[in-house]
Amino acid sequence: MRDRRVAGRYAEALLRTAKPAGTLAGCAESYAGVLEVMAANRDLVIFLDSPQVREQEKKEVLKKVFGPRLEPVLLDFFNLLLDRNRIELLRDIGTVFAELVEVDQGLVRARVVTAIALPADLEAKLRDKLAQVTGKTVVLEKKIDPAVIGGVCVTLGDRIIDGTVRTNLDRLRKTLATAQVRG
Repeated sequence: MRDRRVAGRYAEALLRTAKPAGTLAGCAESYAGVLEVMAANRDLVIFLDSPQVREQEKKEVLKKVFGPRLEPVLLDFFNLLLDRNRIELLRDIGTVFAELVEVDQGLVRARVVTAIALPADLEAKLRDKLAQVTGKTVVLEKKIDPAVIGGVCVTLGDRIIDGTVRTNLDRLRKTLATAQVRG
């Protein structure tokens, strides 16, 4: 991220503006849609980032392309970014904003890595246990990685709970390598 602190400030400002207006969910959904369009349309990104294009032209294009589908608060926010020459942070702000909205809604993301797909019942048990530990609704981001051999590795914020066979074998290997044999 170019400048997470600056992006964070703008994302917090958008959250503080959209929440009292009752448009937080709509802004989050619309912002995600804008980011999807930008990811699929490199020309739009180049146009918005171009210093040769006047800010008013950029505002008109944003309104024409996204206007009917955006919350007015969000369109005003994008115009503010243009006015302050911060439009290049649009994607970064969107990422931070999505995280802040999840926190505001009591959601937490947990990245779960397993060797094979978890059966639905184990996935539900894991989600419930993590919800119990965090006190929040847990959204699982699942990844299959055969290299873990077995078990599960959960990343929850800045905490990692690694119960994979691979990690346990690595620990055992290190312990055996440093062990002194008496005889």
